[in-house]
Parts: sequence; C-alpha cells; structure tokens
Amino acid sequence: MFFTALPQLKDELTFVSREMDILLPEDWNKGPVGDIIQDVMNSRGKGVRPSLLLLMAKLGPNYAQMTSRLYRLAALAEFVHMASLIHDDIVDDSVLRRGNPTIQAKYGKDMAVYAGDLILSQTLSIILRDRLQESGMLLAQTIQDMCKGEINQAACRYKVSVTEDQYYQNIYGKTASMFVTVCKIGGLESGCQESIVELMGQIGLHLGYLFQIRDDLLDFSLQDMGDAKTMRLDFQEGILTLPIIYTLQDSSCKELLKELIEKAHSGLLTDEDLATLDKLILKAGGFEKAVQAAENHRQKVLEFLTQLPQHEKKTIELIHHLLSKLTLPKPQKK
Repeated sequence: MFFTALPQLKDELTFVSREMDILLPEDWNKGPVGDIIQDVMNSRGKGVRPSLLLLMAKLGPNYAQMTSRLYRLAALAEFVHMASLIHDDIVDDSVLRRGNPTIQAKYGKDMAVYAGDLILSQTLSIILRDRLQESGMLLAQTIQDMCKGEINQAACRYKVSVTEDQYYQNIYGKTASMFVTVCKIGGLESGCQESIVELMGQIGLHLGYLFQIRDDLLDFSLQDMGDAKTMRLDFQEGILTLPIIYTLQDSSCKELLKELIEKAHSGLLTDEDLATLDKLILKAGGFEKAVQAAENHRQKVLEFLTQLPQHEKKTIELIHHLLSKLTLPKPQKK
C-alpha cells in the first residue's frame, strides 16, 4: 500500500514505502507479531510527512546523491508517526482509524502498547546502526514533544480556563513538531544552508498548526472532508479546541457552554445538548474565528515559501499544491 498525498511523488513515495518494509526484521513476519505488524503496515496513511521531507530535500544541492538516506529517514519519520497513532488510539479507546479497526480494538490494549513500542525501538535501532545522529536527534526531540503535548492536553481536559496559548503548546507537541522535524531533516540532509533549514522549519510549524486546526474544525462540521472524523468527539472527551476556546471568550455564551462542558465531563450530554453547543459556537463566531486562525497560518506558509530557493520551481509548486489540499470545512447550519 503506497502513500497518496501527492501523486506527483509516486515514485519517490513508493521507495519510502518499500524502505519501511525493508527496515522490518524478517522474524517479525511470523506468529502474533507478524499479524499485528502487517495490520500496522496496511494502515499507513497518505504520507504527508514523508512528502514534506522529500519536497524540502529536493531544494538542496545534494538531493540526487542522498536519496537512499532520505528515503530511509522518511520511513523512520513515518514509523514514529504510526507508533504515536497506535498509542493515541489506546488512550482514546478508539475503535476505528481511517475506517478500519484500530490495533487496540483488534488485538487488545496490551498488544497495541507493545506494537507501538516495538516500532519505536526499531526506529531507534536503525538511527544508531546507520549513524543518523543529527536527524535522529530531531526525531527523538519530536517524540518527546509528542509525549509532552499529550500530557499537557490531558491536563487541560474539561478545563474552561484553558487558554489559546495552552492550546497552541499542546498542538505543537501533538502535530506541529513532527512537521517541523521532517521539513528540517529534508533540508539538512540535502545540504541546505542553516538559514534555509530554519526557514523550512517555520514552514513546517505553520503547516502543522494549519493541519491540526483543520482537524479540530472537522469536529463541528457536517462536511465530508474524507477524514472519517466523528462529530463532536473531541468535545465529549473534554478536549477544548479553538472553536470552544473562542466561544468561551463570549460573555453571552460562556456560562451555558460551561454547563455543557460539565455535563460532558459527567457523561450526561444529550443530542439536545450537542445541538445547543453548535448554536453557541455559531452565535459566538467560534468556528469562523478558528477558520481565520487556520488561514493566518496558511498565509504564513505562503510568505515563507517565497523565501525558499526558487531554482526548483516544480518542487515549490508541489508544496503549494499540498497546501491547497488542506481545505477548511464550513460550520453546520441549524
């Protein structure tokens, strides 16, 4: 199963996908381990992160000589991402991901924990074996950021005092950090100047923010964006995202919204309550403000793209194309 984020990168992403298969020890193909790992590998997503790594690498002077190493690093980044999703599904008790049973739903939480840890340990092993020190350090920092982001988000659950700054700290760890890392690895490994690598990191940062805010907006939209997103699940689990944070800032909506958050914490939300939630978000303009925040990050990405080396115009166009695919949902109207 190959990645599909950018059909224009089909050949390169096919090599990344094959690299993932090669990096798995042969004895993992047998018994219970083989069953789980096969399911994990079959669940690989669109390949946004490997695509970003390769796109940034194409802008470097040494890209042609470094492709094998870049494919390997893109595979390792995807391993880290996949392991994090397995662990997320355990914490969230998720039954489905991308329309298929999660590892924890199919094999149990214990087996899923071990599967995620197994993939992370193999990632570490490859980094050490192949002496991928500088890029390996970036991936290690990202794993730390992911863990801190999830811990901080858990500490903010159901808290009406959560701030916009706290929200951004949380999603930096959960999502944006990996976007920063893959962009930096691409530039670093292909020989870009340090200033360009840092610029690529800024592109990754704002792309990551856009990516996560878009995902959060899907919780309150009836639009089918092809993401198989379950409606209002974040809110029911106490994850207060930007539309909620902005609505809490409206004095005419705050008290009633606080009551709904308390009911969510108690597991007592009704369909009528969820309909009231939607009306409050629309009344306060919480959805539209979150859309504007996401668009601000899109504009930041576009601004930074103009500062990248422009000699690879086709590559710049592909980055623009990837950005254009992150369309934002519209609120549901009652």
